Amino acid sequence: MTASFTRVFLLMLSGPIIWAGHFLFVYSFTGIVCARPSFQVEWMGISITVWIVSIAALLSIAAIGAIHVRMRKNLPSAGDPHFVPAMTCMLALLSVLAIVWETLPAFVVPSCA
Repeated sequence: MTASFTRVFLLMLSGPIIWAGHFLFVYSFTGIVCARPSFQVEWMGISITVWIVSIAALLSIAAIGAIHVRMRKNLPSAGDPHFVPAMTCMLALLSVLAIVWETLPAFVVPSCA
């Protein structure tokens, strides 16, 4: 059974797609919170922005991991039997690195300065 090009392509790019959604959510949420002073609350001494950004990062990394683990064995080969799974793995790892990299400033820099 051969999979369609669209399915394989979307599975291969699932990591970057999740990263892009995370990126959009984090910066939109932070912008909205910073625009409305009434939304700037703290819980346990930590800004709600840091909490939400951290939870979004964990959920995004978990989604990338779940998709990668589930689809690792089901990805078809395109000529070279190791190309598509290896490319999917590398893009997933790069996306996890990007998510971690964009989450770190939430802990270091004040959200709404």
